[in-house]
Amino acid sequence: MRGNLLALLFCTLLKSFLIGQTDSVIVPADLSIADAVYISYYDFRHNKAILKEQIASTLDKEQLDFVGKSLDKEIFSYSDGQKTNEVKSNTVWGFVQNKTLYINYKGSFYRVPVFGSVCYLVATVEIVGAGFYDPMFGYGSGRRQEVREFLINFYDGVITEFKMDEAELLLSRDKLIYAEFKKLNRRKQKEQIFRYIRKYNEAHPIHFLK
Repeated sequence: MRGNLLALLFCTLLKSFLIGQTDSVIVPADLSIADAVYISYYDFRHNKAILKEQIASTLDKEQLDFVGKSLDKEIFSYSDGQKTNEVKSNTVWGFVQNKTLYINYKGSFYRVPVFGSVCYLVATVEIVGAGFYDPMFGYGSGRRQEVREFLINFYDGVITEFKMDEAELLLSRDKLIYAEFKKLNRRKQKEQIFRYIRKYNEAHPIHFLK
């Protein structure tokens, strides 16, 4: 009886493991996947790609930056095999081009230089402050452009401004890596935070869902 129960338990665990394996596909760390557009974060997580062959455009598809240029236009058009669809380009979630991910942040696409379970990007944002008066030019609007750093949790797609406590929160999901990081003094933590983000990404390969 005990042997039968152990055999049943083993089969159950094996079945669960196999189902888990077939429900996802590892994303290559170097992002060596086809150039494509993803209308939403859901599409990216499930690898529901719009390949460049599906993009309706008069541009030369042999250009290395074809996908990005297709999204420079106000309207992005593509075929799903039955009809041609159109969406506003500034609503598209992101695209992959030449093994690099570009993500839409407030209507503009930015390159993601660190890709993995924890992604990192730099974006230009508009800051609105109090107006000012210049004796020569009169009143100014108080609007200015600033470069900011951001983090993205791959598993929910949420973009947050880069702060050490936010980065630590993401690293803390791996107890061993986080414990090693916390042994550093504060100055060393700031200097090596990106090394630890990459270390975390290497230890936690990401998956497309089926």
